[in-house]
Amino acid sequence: MKQFIVLLLTLALAGCSGREAVVCNLETPRLGSWGDQGDGTFRNPILNSNFPDSDVEQLGDKWYMISSRGTSMKGMTILESEDLVNWEIAGGIVDSITWKTRTGVWAGDLVHRGDHWLCYFIDFEKGLFVCKSEDIRGPWSAPHLIFERVGMTDPAVFWDEEQKQAYLLCNYQIDELGLERVYHQRLFRLSWDGFELLDEGKDVYVGVGAEAAKIYRINDLYYIFISEWTMDGKGHKVDRRQIVLRAPTIDGPYEKRVLLERGNGTMRSCSQGSLVQAPDGSWWYFHQLVQSSDSFEGRPQFLIPVHWEDGWPLLGEDTDGNGIGNTIWQARKPIQGKPVRGVQTDDDFSGEELSPQWGWTGNPIAGKWSLTERRGCLRLYGMKPTNPKAPQRSVPNRVIQRKMGRAIDTMTTKMSVEAMADGQRGGLMLTGANHAAVGVEKSREGYRVYLDTTDGMVYSPNFEGTWVWLRTTLEQREGTALYSLDGEHFEPIGNSFTMTTAGFNGIFISLFSMNEAERGYVDFDWFTYDYDGPKHLALDLGNNRRTN
Repeated sequence: MKQFIVLLLTLALAGCSGREAVVCNLETPRLGSWGDQGDGTFRNPILNSNFPDSDVEQLGDKWYMISSRGTSMKGMTILESEDLVNWEIAGGIVDSITWKTRTGVWAGDLVHRGDHWLCYFIDFEKGLFVCKSEDIRGPWSAPHLIFERVGMTDPAVFWDEEQKQAYLLCNYQIDELGLERVYHQRLFRLSWDGFELLDEGKDVYVGVGAEAAKIYRINDLYYIFISEWTMDGKGHKVDRRQIVLRAPTIDGPYEKRVLLERGNGTMRSCSQGSLVQAPDGSWWYFHQLVQSSDSFEGRPQFLIPVHWEDGWPLLGEDTDGNGIGNTIWQARKPIQGKPVRGVQTDDDFSGEELSPQWGWTGNPIAGKWSLTERRGCLRLYGMKPTNPKAPQRSVPNRVIQRKMGRAIDTMTTKMSVEAMADGQRGGLMLTGANHAAVGVEKSREGYRVYLDTTDGMVYSPNFEGTWVWLRTTLEQREGTALYSLDGEHFEPIGNSFTMTTAGFNGIFISLFSMNEAERGYVDFDWFTYDYDGPKHLALDLGNNRRTN
């Protein structure tokens, strides 16, 4: 019988207040170097993984965050929190992409209107879409195309209740001016139901890489938060800073201030996020670390305090005294008394739907996977890779989840091999700019474990059995692959490998099944992931040893 267990730990925690060890009677087996520290404080990042392009909306005593996933499905992740620090994945939006694109679901805006939710997003190669749902957990409507145009990014919507007018603001146009890319932030009138643009819009701001806008009305003033690049005159990006525009009317003219820049111990740019107010009246700002340097963990989320002075928001702390804020690393939680929770990672595959931490590398392929054909297992059928030159990376039915942080990680899965066909491979893989896959290959000679990296293939001796346990460990970038035939004694396979990143999406974990002949399947009994960070529920392996 599979079970999840709750552990109570006594942890010695060094918090901001200097208090001694405290008892952490919370629904978590562990804390870590980031997130909730269990003593009333938190350490940034609060989400130390690839949760880019966030937008946060409050409903009652809960907050909801969305984060885009490009062409991975579901295309927009939804997270839920009771205290702005601890987040769990609540669901997703955009089950599949039905139009031709290479970009998919980019940054969006989430809003609750009356009895329903609306989620806006832009596909850079298609245009502006909206999805609708009565329940944040779904079902969500299929994406509805409001405005078709190539080259737009980052929608922000705003309903002005006094003026009875809705608005949409987005980067509408990109001009190549010498070595710089200038973005046009254009404001449109939007129908009250949110499904139609009413005019051709007008530019309210033009700047280098100016995007990721959010609109707020506070004390009869309109504020537009925008992320903007600074350049060195040679076409090189220096920093992506957070700016704010302020005006008494939404049409402007606007004053401008720079609110946040890189500094205080981080080498990555700090910008793009949401302004929120806690129940005690305090203000807070979410921002991500942007892709201006190493992005091993993707684009993690930070939470920083906001103060107000003469009607201007001041973000974080001005650590260098130049009048511009910097991010902070530790603070007291905005809301006290809520349990420590972490983004879901472990899975016993006991549900009838895929758990929300997982996604697909593209549209899910009906008939090529199942959670019901063998109860308590994820079944993946062998599929033909789409790129013969990179077969391991181009398996179309890979299920993926995010890597957490950059400390020590251990990922383990238990996989049945009894229904594998000759020529089939299945297992566990890490992907970034390169890949490392530990799996089982079936041939006429039998079964053998293999490690596939950019250095080539390494094989174990042939083995007999029904189940195999596969494991990868990472410490920073350095990884090791291991396997076991009894679930207790693990043997390393091959040499250590080094994971590298490209772009800003970080490292992903995936389960896969591949076969040029598209025959056979593998069953995954469970998956566990240990990492340095807050974790809510852990899989009880002691009661999880399937024998049939």
